[in-house]
Amino acid sequence: MNQDYKKGEVVIYRAADGPAIDVHLENESVWLTQKQMSELFDTERSVITKHLKNVFNSGELEEKSNVQKMHIANSDKPAAFYNLDVIISIGYRVNSKRGTQFRIWATNVLRRHLVAGYTINEKRLKAQYEKIRELQDTVQLLGNISMLTCASDEAKGIVQIIAEYSKALNILDDFDHQRLATPKGTKKTKYKLTYEEARSIIDQMKIKFKDSALVGQEKDKSFQGSLGAIYQTFDGKDVYPTVEEKAAHLLYFVTKNHSFVDGNKRIAAALFVCFLQKTGILLDKDGHKRIDDNALVALTLMIAASKPSEKEIMVKVILNLLAGK
Repeated sequence: MNQDYKKGEVVIYRAADGPAIDVHLENESVWLTQKQMSELFDTERSVITKHLKNVFNSGELEEKSNVQKMHIANSDKPAAFYNLDVIISIGYRVNSKRGTQFRIWATNVLRRHLVAGYTINEKRLKAQYEKIRELQDTVQLLGNISMLTCASDEAKGIVQIIAEYSKALNILDDFDHQRLATPKGTKKTKYKLTYEEARSIIDQMKIKFKDSALVGQEKDKSFQGSLGAIYQTFDGKDVYPTVEEKAAHLLYFVTKNHSFVDGNKRIAAALFVCFLQKTGILLDKDGHKRIDDNALVALTLMIAASKPSEKEIMVKVILNLLAGK
């Protein structure tokens, strides 16, 4: 059995008598689609479908907690992925020898993945905690200075600046300690961004900035897929129920899918801002932008440089910034 283990979201599994298969690592398990399982166990996909129904209908495994929708490259909609428990159950029904081989391989990879991830995170969090503590000590020191009658106007000014950016500092602290939560958002809106309107926004942007013909030129159908993804449903319910979640995923998908020959980040940011304006959440109650120009640039660049496995934390950062004071 050949193994090719890499840190990240995907590892490669190759049985001695089977094809190489990309295996997704997420939520402390490995995940495969029905198509990948049919390749793994060398059987028809209809056979996999039949066994899946038996696994769930018999109560052997619960479907909701063992199936997850994930986006895959060059696809307009998410695909259903099944975790290791489901894969092994199918393996025993189809070909117990291959199922056993895969279980041994997957368990070994997961153990290495989790141990390595814990060690790296422990070191990173320790280093970042020291930085946060130094910042907190500095803020405390400046606060003490400002309370003195002899405090200079400059010291008071620094404390005021830090106070005004306390929300941003708190978000950074929550980010470092993995405490970022998804804030409540706006659920009611009649506006829906269509492909035609998005193209109109892109064309207007090109005229404004006198861009070349390459800006906004679509390489494939993935841009339409990005727009459709923010309105996707599962069991009759929106996958991203709030306006803020739709906006955050719009910025993420358009930036990461790289659907255009040129101008991907600018187009993503422009559509994001227009979407916020059309849905009435661009400004806070005081009339100020919820996300200013510099923050928008930083967010877009951060998403572009992020790993696919960091998607959820990227989205949470956007949502927390949109939440306002």
